[in-house]
Amino acid sequence: MHNDLQKKNTDIIAEIKDRLDIVDVVSEQVVLKKSGRNFWGCCPFHKEKTPSFSVNPEKGIYKCFGCGEGGDAISFLMKTGNKSFYEVMSEQAQRFGLELPSFQHSAEKTELKKQIYDINQKSSEYFTNLLLNSDEAQKVREYLLKRGIDGQSIKKFGLGFAPAKQDGLINHLVDNYKSKFDFLETAGLISRKSTSNGFVDRFRNRLMIPVIDEKGNIVAFGARALEDSQQPKYLNSPETPAYNKSRVLYGLYYAKDSIRELDQVIIMEGYFDVITAHINGITNVVASSGTALSEQQLKLLARYTDSRKIYLAFDADNAGIAAAERGAEIIKSTFGSLGDIKQFDESFTSGISHDKFSCEIRVISTNAGKDPDEFIRTEGVEAYKKCINNAPLLIDYQINRIIKTKDQIKTPQDKLNIVKQLMPVFAEMQNAIARNEYIKLMAARLEIEEKSLFTEINKVIGGVRQKEPELQRIVKKTSKKVNLAQKNLLSLYLICSEEIPISFLNNQIKEVQFTDPVFALIKQEIENLSEEVVNAKELTDKLFLNLSDNEEAKQILADMIFSLDDKIGLSAKLLREYIRENIDCINNYQKESELKRLKSDYHTAKTDEISSLQLQYEVRERLKNNNRLELLNEQKI
Repeated sequence: MHNDLQKKNTDIIAEIKDRLDIVDVVSEQVVLKKSGRNFWGCCPFHKEKTPSFSVNPEKGIYKCFGCGEGGDAISFLMKTGNKSFYEVMSEQAQRFGLELPSFQHSAEKTELKKQIYDINQKSSEYFTNLLLNSDEAQKVREYLLKRGIDGQSIKKFGLGFAPAKQDGLINHLVDNYKSKFDFLETAGLISRKSTSNGFVDRFRNRLMIPVIDEKGNIVAFGARALEDSQQPKYLNSPETPAYNKSRVLYGLYYAKDSIRELDQVIIMEGYFDVITAHINGITNVVASSGTALSEQQLKLLARYTDSRKIYLAFDADNAGIAAAERGAEIIKSTFGSLGDIKQFDESFTSGISHDKFSCEIRVISTNAGKDPDEFIRTEGVEAYKKCINNAPLLIDYQINRIIKTKDQIKTPQDKLNIVKQLMPVFAEMQNAIARNEYIKLMAARLEIEEKSLFTEINKVIGGVRQKEPELQRIVKKTSKKVNLAQKNLLSLYLICSEEIPISFLNNQIKEVQFTDPVFALIKQEIENLSEEVVNAKELTDKLFLNLSDNEEAKQILADMIFSLDDKIGLSAKLLREYIRENIDCINNYQKESELKRLKSDYHTAKTDEISSLQLQYEVRERLKNNNRLELLNEQKI
């Protein structure tokens, strides 16, 4: 029964894919122009003036040669609509009058999310109505007005008032909408009583702030206490089927258009930081809402800013400084693999060739000990805009924060402590010219002999940093070469060729150990599917289906398909030579990696004579097995 259901579902998905014309799908959002066999247009995923976005109707895929995005029609709908695979398939099934029976559980989950969105909307309207009209909320309205938040702003941001009584919201929702208690608890709107049976409103005597996702759905609430005795000061909704705090940024719904237009975003901490900024015309602002900045939040932001120019505007106290440092680290971790983080401004760029930076991190500091909300209200929005315009790069912010303690220097040891704090900052600098210029500036500010500071820093990082670029170049080149070899081999499966049948490829490639996890995943999927598919098109369709949730894998598949033209039509002899060359590349890489591990093991064990002798024997045997005995004398092992 289960297999029949699964087959029926797979058949329906295949039918949906067949009915979707990728040119029609993409044309709804991109102006395309035919050139040769492909259609071209400006990429919807990044800003560009010269079209680099290609759609191939024969192969049913798209590929941007600017930003690397690629996939099939379903991938395009998922990416542009920010939807899950199930959501896209459900929409298309409904459009074509089809049913997806095996997704019943997913359908129930999606329906539950919609119900939570709906009940949150009804709750928000209840809270807003009370804030605007009830006598009980008079003091709250006066409090907001003092903060520059009038009735119009209350409506825009959906602010509300939760009364002090225990069952105000419960009675409203049950009486008017027949809501069930279990559902309201699941939605995070009510809580079980701790001392007796029954439920109470989760939010009582609080200023309510709806948390809206980028699509406009109310997914949660933040609630500020109205009395000093209330704890906590901010009470947030728990995580629910509709709300994952690490995937939502407060204010993004209001800020996304401005972020796109300005190609930059300001990340603050609190709800009122964002509200005050927006009211005063600074509209590219979002907040982490008291939680640590997450990788998912940053990936969400990356959809709206191509340059990834990110300003951190956290509070000026020690907790805010620590939050800025943590935020910067997660930003570097998330985007660092895409290229260098911008570390210096134009004064250090003369004569320096540099690739496009993966992101630019700046820190807004008010130097007044005030959070953004208070600073804008007391000092004025123009003063805050000046702080934005003068915001230093992260590296300058870090140096200035360390150096500002120089007035407390009383002994040579104090200077050494500051230099020690600066070491990790200098170690991150990728550009030698910039690093040397910074060292000169620091020597002058610390009143230290420049030559001495260079000497001390180079003891720690100089020699290593000088070797790193060449080492990184070799490693990157080798890694890139072996990844290309893996991609080349896998791409052969996607050619409709009698010269190289799938069975032959399996025999040649099955025992090859792929080093990259994504390529290895694709290889495993191909092996699993090779028994049930009859041609390359069917294999391609099922690969996109099985890897629908893996963006990187889908982009690699698109790359592979677009690279097939130079392989189609090759003779069996040339294809076999091509396969052997790429397999040899992967195997040689594996052997070199094994040799490095052996040498490392050997040198680690040299302190123990017995261990060393044993390891020498093991190394010799492993080298024999790898046909690398010629390295014994060369490496002195």
